[in-house]
Amino acid sequence: MTISKLQLFRRPTRDAKAGKEGVSRRDVLAALVAGGALAGVWNSAGAALMLDKAGAGAAANAGLDPAAMAVLDAAAQVIVPTTDTPGAREAGVPVFIDALVARWMTADEAKFFRDGLAALDLSARQRFKQGYAQCSPAQAAELMQELRANSPYGGRTFSLTDRILDPKSPFYLRLRDLVVLGYFISEQASSTELRYLPVPGKFEADLPMKTWPYQTVI
Repeated sequence: MTISKLQLFRRPTRDAKAGKEGVSRRDVLAALVAGGALAGVWNSAGAALMLDKAGAGAAANAGLDPAAMAVLDAAAQVIVPTTDTPGAREAGVPVFIDALVARWMTADEAKFFRDGLAALDLSARQRFKQGYAQCSPAQAAELMQELRANSPYGGRTFSLTDRILDPKSPFYLRLRDLVVLGYFISEQASSTELRYLPVPGKFEADLPMKTWPYQTVI
């Protein structure tokens, strides 16, 4: 996708949270999903440039401090670990999320996210007597599973964008969704995890929808 196509998402909006250029935060997410793979593996400059191209930049928060970045790095690696393909760390996802905290989140959202990372770190110190970043993969996964279990959401939406924008979305979902977003729009995931299927299966024009046995949920 070219930058000119990316600009299609920068349409005028009446969203009260729109930035100076009239681009809503939802538009920014859509633009990132559409053109994120152009940025390659995330680094500080690349993530900032991608957000600027997507129309972000209205926020002016401080980024995450080194301690919070260490917790985020460990948590992202639990959510998308390294296997035979790159994990979230290799794809630079923590750097991408740090750019979102500084240049895309509102001040309240940034505080909510920092508090969530701090609480995760505190839970590790209380249970394992060490910070989350120093936990073993098994310990980190145990705490993440507990956080997930304690984060009821009520299934209000299946939309990734809606969950990220929802101020009532629990920290676990916010963290997980941002990791997934950053990972799958990175060049690492785009070139190793995803496959392009121009025609995924045969075409059936007359399908009984009421009895269709499958439902696709992302």
